[in-house]
Amino acid sequence: MPSYRLIFVVLICGAIFICTSKLAQTQQLATNLTPDNTVGDAYKNAPIERQPATSSGKRGATAKAEDEKSKTEAILLSDMETNKQIESPATLLWLLQTQQNNAMMAMPANMGKGNYFRHTIEFEPLLPNELSKNWTLGFRPVLPIAVSQPYPQVTGVDVDSRGNPALQSTMHRMTSFGDMALGMGVNPNPALIHNWLINVGATFIFPTATHKELGQKNWQAGPITNIGKIGHHYLTYVMQQTWWKIGGDGQRTRQTWARYMYNYNWENGWMLGTMNDILIDWQAHRDQRLAFPIGPQIGKLVHAGLLPVQIAVSANYYAVRPSNLHADLMHQTVIPKWNFQLMMTPIIPTMQEILRHQIPQDPTRKRM
Repeated sequence: MPSYRLIFVVLICGAIFICTSKLAQTQQLATNLTPDNTVGDAYKNAPIERQPATSSGKRGATAKAEDEKSKTEAILLSDMETNKQIESPATLLWLLQTQQNNAMMAMPANMGKGNYFRHTIEFEPLLPNELSKNWTLGFRPVLPIAVSQPYPQVTGVDVDSRGNPALQSTMHRMTSFGDMALGMGVNPNPALIHNWLINVGATFIFPTATHKELGQKNWQAGPITNIGKIGHHYLTYVMQQTWWKIGGDGQRTRQTWARYMYNYNWENGWMLGTMNDILIDWQAHRDQRLAFPIGPQIGKLVHAGLLPVQIAVSANYYAVRPSNLHADLMHQTVIPKWNFQLMMTPIIPTMQEILRHQIPQDPTRKRM
């Protein structure tokens, strides 16, 4: 087994272990809550550890307790606030997001007739961890656990109406694992930047695809940046990730993925807005680099037992995209014409929340 395949197996096993252990802990946490509480309420109502008040330290202990209370109450107060925290790339919540993308490809004439769909199921857990009182480090692996990709196979060479040679092909389909990505970013907590969102870090792509049609066969790395703002009802941000080839057997790559997002949220848990992913292939010809989609997104926060779950659907039309009309079949860049997306995002207790409920606090231990 190649080394990168071994890495992929280890990462998958680790992700499965984390998810199963967290869900088991969630069920244990559920037994300690009343039926009217939610996971967010549990976090909000968790006992706040206070130092014994003395005449000299009473004011400091009170200030620390008030700061701890404001931090917990700012996380989940209503369905509207929960939605905004789920949508935020700088959230303090642990999320287990799953996406299903159905991309309709508009294929060139020499690659077959009609439209073909590319189906992808991605598991994207977001696991932020507090580095200090004011800073958080977030991890977001993207695991394409099922990719069904149409691809052309050359069957011969023909001559077009102008007498030029043209490759002929038939369409086939491959379904398996794709390339895995990992984003890591540091962001300041609201105490420093109030209602702004700022996140910077590094992003990686690993050649974990099991077939060449499903990946790029390259190790890639680059920066990730994000800036946005949270209002009373709305959340908006712009995020970008750029990758350069740093190793592997594939062709040279330099590509950018960027997302622009705006959602308006209501108190009853509904949201409406837009979330679109822009693709830029810097190695392509100048007029064939950009894929720019537009389209709406609608979602609702529901409660599955004690767990809040956001369900959202979106439709994206690529108003600007490569024409895919190159004569050389081996250099085709197939970009979707439409993409239809379903997202499900449950919230699970963070490690701090689980410890807060299930491990007795030592009153003699000094807080950092």
